[in-house]
Amino acid sequence: MKQSINLKINAWIVCAVLLVANLITLGFWQPWSNSAISDRTIIITGSTVIESEPDQFVFSPYYQKLGTDKTAINTELSALADTITTKLKELGVGDSAIRTEVNSYEYSIYYGGSPEDATTTLYVTVTVKDKALAQTVQDYIVTTSPSGSITPQISFSTAKQKTLEAQAREEALTDAKAKAEASAMQLGVKIGKVVTVSNNNYYGVYPMWMSSSTGSSDAEVKSPSSTSSYTIQPGLNEYSFSIDVTYEIY
Repeated sequence: MKQSINLKINAWIVCAVLLVANLITLGFWQPWSNSAISDRTIIITGSTVIESEPDQFVFSPYYQKLGTDKTAINTELSALADTITTKLKELGVGDSAIRTEVNSYEYSIYYGGSPEDATTTLYVTVTVKDKALAQTVQDYIVTTSPSGSITPQISFSTAKQKTLEAQAREEALTDAKAKAEASAMQLGVKIGKVVTVSNNNYYGVYPMWMSSSTGSSDAEVKSPSSTSSYTIQPGLNEYSFSIDVTYEIY
């Protein structure tokens, strides 16, 4: 009788141990969790390139003066800045689209000047978003005898980049889906739902800049008397975008 009771107790102990073991196994396995199928996925990169005309023109001419009378030079460059700013506003450039900055450096001795000489530079930055106005601005800047580039840096504005990104994202997702379906057919599997989506563009989305102006974008005025101006022709820039999409497969 005592042996029979011991056998029953042992049977219950075995059952209890098996039950605990099964619960632990289920806890680690978690068949109800999505992670259980994480090893049955495929990562596809969708990409696209959109050609579009850039809509932003940034001019960056500068004006340098070398001499010992810093006060006179600063006065001269300040007057020049006022003249340029006033004229640009008359041409239709908004106040917020014009930026001026003056820097003075006493290192001209290394370039053949005397120790007392200082090089003072007036930097002017003009940003416009209209091709016709950009041409008018360039035609005027040429007459001011600037140094540096007289043609603008042509690019996409922030607003247009956002518009292109939305279009490019949709096209990249479509491309990824088509590639996923083609890969599934080759592998003999079927595509399930999307698990993750992540941009494949580091540090944000960047256009692929392409210079399309007539003449070099770094063209300089060769002579103070020169009044010729290049024709601004923006052409088309390429906006590239790619995205990684992880799909379930079964």
